[in-house]
Amino acid sequence: MAQTYFIDDEPALVERLDAFLAKLRTSLEQAPFASELVVLLLGGGYGRGEGGVYRGPEVAGALLYNDLEFYVVTRGLRGPKELKAWCHHWEKAGHEEIGIEVEFKILAAAALQQAQPSMFYYDLLLGHKVVWGDDGFCEGLAASLRDARLIPLVEVTRLLFNRGSGLLFSRERLRTSDSEIDSSFIERNHAKAKLALGDAVLALNERYDWSCQNRATRLGEALPLVPPDWEALKKWHVEGVAFKLHPRHEFPGKVALLERQSELTQAWLRTFLWLESIRLKRTLPDPLAYVSEPARLFPDTPLLKNLALRVRDQLRTGSRLPAPFDYPRAALQRALVLLLGSQESDRASWQKASVLVGLHPTSDSTQVMQAYRNWWNRYN
Repeated sequence: MAQTYFIDDEPALVERLDAFLAKLRTSLEQAPFASELVVLLLGGGYGRGEGGVYRGPEVAGALLYNDLEFYVVTRGLRGPKELKAWCHHWEKAGHEEIGIEVEFKILAAAALQQAQPSMFYYDLLLGHKVVWGDDGFCEGLAASLRDARLIPLVEVTRLLFNRGSGLLFSRERLRTSDSEIDSSFIERNHAKAKLALGDAVLALNERYDWSCQNRATRLGEALPLVPPDWEALKKWHVEGVAFKLHPRHEFPGKVALLERQSELTQAWLRTFLWLESIRLKRTLPDPLAYVSEPARLFPDTPLLKNLALRVRDQLRTGSRLPAPFDYPRAALQRALVLLLGSQESDRASWQKASVLVGLHPTSDSTQVMQAYRNWWNRYN
C-alpha cells in the first residue's frame, strides 16, 4: 500500500494534499448519504505514492502535476442521487484549491466483487489510499484482481490504444504554428507513450507491476517475448519513468517535437501490430493488414452485447460505429492505426477513417478528429 503521495521530500505539498483529503473526509462524514457508500479511494499516481512533482525554470518551487483520481464505491448499483452533485462540487473546489485537475469516478461494490482481472483494477487495488470508509474493503475483493499475471492481453491492447490516441492528439496539436504549440501537452503524451511501450511488453510477459519503479527494474530481465524495437523501448521507458516522477517541460520547439513524434509513432505502430499479431494469433505486418483484417478484433466479446452497445450509442448520440458484431473499440483501433500509419495530407486515409468513426465519407480532418475524440472518450 502506498504511504506517501510521491517519492520526493516535499512537506508543503504533502500538507496541501493532506488538508484536501481531510476536507473530503469531513464532508463525507457529514453527508446524509454516507451510509450508502462503502469507501472513498485515492488512486492514480498520488494514490500509489508515485505522483509527479514538477519543477522548472518557469515556476517557483515545486508544484503538483498529475490529476487527482478518486473512486467512490457505493453499496447500491446506482448510488445516492446526491453523489454526482457532491463529486462535481469537489472536483471544482479541489481544482481551485490545489491547482490540478480533480476527478471522481463512481464504482458499485457489487461490480467490483464480480469483476474480472484488468490492469485498472490491479493498479487501483495494489496502489491506493483509503480517504474515508471501510479500510478492509479492497483486501476483501478477489485475489485474482491483484495478480498481474492474470491481466488479459486485451488490456494491454487497451493501454497501447490509449497511448496511441495520445500520439494522434499530439499530431493534431502540432498542426498549429510554432508560437502556438501546446508543448507541455505534447511532451506529456510523448512521455506517456514511452512508458506504455515498455509496460505493454512487461504485461505481455506477465511481469507487470503496479509501481513504475519496479517495472523499470524488471525491464532488465531476460523476457521471452520482445518486439523489434526492444532496446530503444527500454531506454524510452527509463525516460518515461523519470518524467512520471519528476515531470519537466523542455519546450524544444516544433522541429524537435515533430522529430520525436515521428520516431515514437513508428515505434508505436510496430509494437502495436506485433502485440496484436500475438493476441489475435494472426500475421499483421503493417497498418493496411490491420485495417483490412476481416475477422473480429475482439472475438471474445458476446455478439449480443456488441449489438446492444450500438443500439445504445444510436439512441444516446444519434450515431454508431460500424461492424456491429465487433466490440465498438475495434473500429477506433482500425482508425487509429490507419491515421498514424498515413501522412496527414493523405485525403483517402481521412475518408476511410471517417467511416470508421461513424461519419459519412469525408476527408475533413477536423470533423474526423472530433468524432474520434468523442468516441475515444466513450470507449477508452
